[in-house]
Amino acid sequence: MKLMKELYFRVADALFCLNCIQGEDTRLLTSSYVPFRIQALPAVELPIFVMTVGSDLVSLKPEGKDIGRFGCDGIGYVVYKISNGYKILIDDSAKKTCCSMEVNEDFSICRVSLFGDTEHRFLGLNNAVMIAFAFSGVYNNIVLMHSSVTMYGNKGYLFLGQSGTGKSTHSRLWHRYITGSELLNDDNPAIRFMPQDGKIYVYGTPWSGKTPCYRNVSVEVGAFVKLEQCPENIIKKESCIKAFTSILSSCSAMVWDKSSYGKICDIVSGIVERIPVYSLKCRPDEMAVRLSFRTITG
Repeated sequence: MKLMKELYFRVADALFCLNCIQGEDTRLLTSSYVPFRIQALPAVELPIFVMTVGSDLVSLKPEGKDIGRFGCDGIGYVVYKISNGYKILIDDSAKKTCCSMEVNEDFSICRVSLFGDTEHRFLGLNNAVMIAFAFSGVYNNIVLMHSSVTMYGNKGYLFLGQSGTGKSTHSRLWHRYITGSELLNDDNPAIRFMPQDGKIYVYGTPWSGKTPCYRNVSVEVGAFVKLEQCPENIIKKESCIKAFTSILSSCSAMVWDKSSYGKICDIVSGIVERIPVYSLKCRPDEMAVRLSFRTITG
């Protein structure tokens, strides 16, 4: 009988579990996960997903209907629809497969096999955990969002936009010119909508892109700001329709999966009803920071 080592983590106040079959290196999840690890499963709480990791659980063989190939920051994902869920192959920047995973319909049960050297195996496992969290989270009012988040005055301000629009730069300039501001996450924060009281929180996660910022901290969301490079600094509040589009396009989503995509749309609708969304055309300078700060912090 193969022994397992159970690892528990809590991100955005949501619990998840990794079952590592004997022989898998549990150190693959490095320092970015340390602030989120807990020692034991609470007796009355169920994980949003359980992932079993083993060398011979999932083959590299394509199976089912080919949904498509997608990429983000050099990582490639090949998605297949299988009878009881999805099979996903994860490739590195050289298109070498480092992880094969199978999940059920709501991503609550996952099986993963890793391939390659230690670096490739970490890359595969890290992305598998992020995918499982992103798509099991939507059934718990959580979305992962491509954003850079700055905290100021017990509020979180999320800067949105496509890669290269200056999200990280604008955050860094806030930290330079706005006393008391600090970075929460620089790439993939988690947003959680609390339907009981209508509050919306942003959380640090183990996934922060190229900036090592892995903080187990949360604050209420103050505003969203969609950035666009421009020779002038101009800010305005977006209409409800544009605000919905700006936030939805920043969320990790599978548009072909009607169930999870519908949940994401519901969460985004709840956000737009409660939180202001701005459009900021700007230069990467102090004046742009001062303008956004005055406007969005009120």
